[in-house]
Amino acid sequence: MPVYQYVVLSGKQPKEVIEIEQGIEDAPLDQHPITKEPIRKVLTSPSLSLNHSDANEKKSLSEENLNKHGFSVYHKDKSDGTYQKKSGMGPDSINP
Repeated sequence: MPVYQYVVLSGKQPKEVIEIEQGIEDAPLDQHPITKEPIRKVLTSPSLSLNHSDANEKKSLSEENLNKHGFSVYHKDKSDGTYQKKSGMGPDSINP
């Protein structure tokens, strides 16, 4: 179930923000479930935890994984600007 943020409309500073787990189809709450103070739902950007973590990205772009899927890995030679193949089945070098 998604977690939604609500701000407590008590007038206190700093504003109190609470998080409440609700179903997508549930109507927004208008009062705090415990203190019964008025609250308002806060629009926030979604926080998605998919398969795009730094560790997963590093693993999927590893030289071994790229080779396994048929890609060639090149590194730029700073002395002459060409790209030298480090692994894979492509040409040994590429001149841009």
